[in-house]
Amino acid sequence: MEKLKKWLNKLFEAFKASGIPFILGFLGSYAGSEGTSKNWRRVDIPLIFMLCALCKLHNLWVISIMFMSFALSMGYGETSFLRKFFKGNNYLTRGVIGLVISLSFLVIPILKGNWFFYLLGSVGIISIWATLTWRDFGTIIIKWKNKTYYLLKVDFICYSLLGTIGLFIIYKG
Repeated sequence: MEKLKKWLNKLFEAFKASGIPFILGFLGSYAGSEGTSKNWRRVDIPLIFMLCALCKLHNLWVISIMFMSFALSMGYGETSFLRKFFKGNNYLTRGVIGLVISLSFLVIPILKGNWFFYLLGSVGIISIWATLTWRDFGTIIIKWKNKTYYLLKVDFICYSLLGTIGLFIIYKG
């Protein structure tokens, strides 16, 4: 019985390390596809992070991670306030969104007292959002139930990396 418990723990750890970032990457790119709800990324991604943090920390303050919904709802298109404020500079516009995303994890070092991993992860999130999110890496085409979905590879990459870094902050921070 003890061997089975250890094996299940290892399996769960492997899923956290690879499965959750993959799911977040898929949700992020799926929400960017034409005709799909943006809530797959705006609500579900922060909710998954919040649930992971709740499982790890057993503290209701982790609900504040849902603040990420605000960050993922911030516009960066041609008519957005941020884009106009930064005069079309993609690095600054998207970097601010990365900053707000990383601030949503602020509860983790407050509760755990380990600021190093939070700061390291925040630099990663801000860097990814400032340098990658506006690039064009092509699309992944998925046909399902007589519908065609065009998923941006850059969204899959960025949200998968966000998943990896977010879990790093939650579990190491």
